[in-house]
Amino acid sequence: MEKEHCLPQSYIDLISRRYGIKVLDNHYVLVDDKFKRYNLMLDIQLTDSMLEKFHKKYAGKTSAMHVAWEERPSTNSIRFFAEVGNNIVLLLDTLVDD
Repeated sequence: MEKEHCLPQSYIDLISRRYGIKVLDNHYVLVDDKFKRYNLMLDIQLTDSMLEKFHKKYAGKTSAMHVAWEERPSTNSIRFFAEVGNNIVLLLDTLVDD
C-alpha cells in the first residue's frame, strides 16, 4: 500500500491510544469514481472486552451508526468502513466500559 493512501497517522494514534487497540491496516477506499468520493477503512484488533461487547450489541448486523464492517477471522480483526472517521470513533465509544 502506498503511503499517500494511508489515513493520517495522528488519527491512527488517537484510536490506538484511546481504546488500547491495534490497527492492522488503514487506507482510503474509492467508492465513487465519478465524484472522487472515498471512505476510510480501518482493520482493527479489538480488546477482548470490546470484542465481546461488539458481538452482543451488533449481533447479526453488518452496519450501524453510518459505519459498515466485516469480521476477519484470519487476523481476528474487524474491518470498519465509514465516510466520516468520527463515526468509527463514536461506534468504538459504545464498546468501552462506562
